[in-house]
Amino acid sequence: MSEAAPAPRSDGCLNKGCLVLIPLSIVLMLALAAGVLWGIQHLRKTYSATAPVGLPKPIAAPAEEVSASTTESSPLPTGVASTPDRLREIQTRWYAFERSAVQHQKARIELTADEINALIEGDPQLRGKGFVTVANNAGRVRVSIPLDQFFMLGGRYLNGEATIQPSPDGDPMKARITNVLLANQAVPDNILDRRIFGWLPIRTMINQWLEEHDVAVFRIVDDKVIGETAGTAR
Repeated sequence: MSEAAPAPRSDGCLNKGCLVLIPLSIVLMLALAAGVLWGIQHLRKTYSATAPVGLPKPIAAPAEEVSASTTESSPLPTGVASTPDRLREIQTRWYAFERSAVQHQKARIELTADEINALIEGDPQLRGKGFVTVANNAGRVRVSIPLDQFFMLGGRYLNGEATIQPSPDGDPMKARITNVLLANQAVPDNILDRRIFGWLPIRTMINQWLEEHDVAVFRIVDDKVIGETAGTAR
């Protein structure tokens, strides 16, 4: 009786087919790394700058000048920074609105552009990074954000502008963001739906904030920004 023929030996992953995958995988990884580096360099050269853009700053005014021209509930004069007392009053109103919003309680707030800029200047994390103007029931936002925390972007700044137009029905999710400029270059409005420098898309961040704060109404009327919460708490 003849012996059975030995079963074919398997070389596992050391045969020629698997050996081809190793250099192919290395090439693909190198290509991916090169693509990422190219993307960073492209964004670095195209949409960032070596210096922050000059943003207007509120002009300090003596306390008596502000008190003589405003009341406790009236808006700040155009271009005039708040006194410490006035800033505290604005912050108190904003914090009360934000606290009610997070708790999904009914709340409403009205802010002029000067009051919004006072809040920005009063926040150490935002100071010098943004400025707002309001006219013709639309807002214009200018930002200059350092990019030091991002790989290969140290010493660069994201300088940009955009116009915000509320929806006629006041739905904040339908607000239009147009006339977008990055590094003094006009870009498509859908840039807000793209990731830049690893961030979530700007529109996604805005919508997340609106949902977290239960904001149901966003309007600009008589050069005042108006926000209202839905008050969905039970």
